[in-house]
Amino acid sequence: MDTHDVSEADFAACLRDLEAVNALTFAAPPTLGFLSRATAGWEPGRPLRVLDCGSGQGGMLRRIHRWATAKGFVPDLVGVDLNPRSRAAALAATPADMAIEWRTTDIFDVQADDGFDVIISALFAHHLDDADLPRFLRWMEATAARGWFINDLHRHWFAWGGFTLLSQAMRWHRFVRHDGPLSVRRAFVSADWRRLLAEAGIADATLRWHPLFRLCVSRLK
Repeated sequence: MDTHDVSEADFAACLRDLEAVNALTFAAPPTLGFLSRATAGWEPGRPLRVLDCGSGQGGMLRRIHRWATAKGFVPDLVGVDLNPRSRAAALAATPADMAIEWRTTDIFDVQADDGFDVIISALFAHHLDDADLPRFLRWMEATAARGWFINDLHRHWFAWGGFTLLSQAMRWHRFVRHDGPLSVRRAFVSADWRRLLAEAGIADATLRWHPLFRLCVSRLK
């Protein structure tokens, strides 16, 4: 969907359906669970600065904003995406009282002195190639003060077939019907992450499976 010449309206429609997919497949709970662990013992009123890589329409950061506000934290959230149409869609979907910053830039241009407590991504890592994945892990390790969390897919035949049937039944956007099964095929099994973490020189990350077919990697400092 990032390589097709489509209108902003068509692109936004695809992102809206992706948010529906994420809600139906329980995308947010693993990330919110990690943030709960990362902020354990924090006092109300403390700022929580989070960077979301490949933020798309921004649904995850809006969930985090509501979660952090309910916890009494002060959310300081930044979404980064290479596609400028993502920023436009995120701005349109975000209530005015949610002060979330949307950037159009390369994630590797973000530095540790930007002061992020936590770096997250959701369904982003499988878009990177084998050369960039260890680089991504090392960059998160160097840039996040408190820790990082990768929320991605488990490569499995049932996930591939189930999503193919579901996306057709729900009549989701044509890009979702095409890219969803492809994303599952590009996704990971545990052995992939163990190899990539070893290449990145990270020995103490945690690997967990979550419903529905989410394989998540995290590091809490």
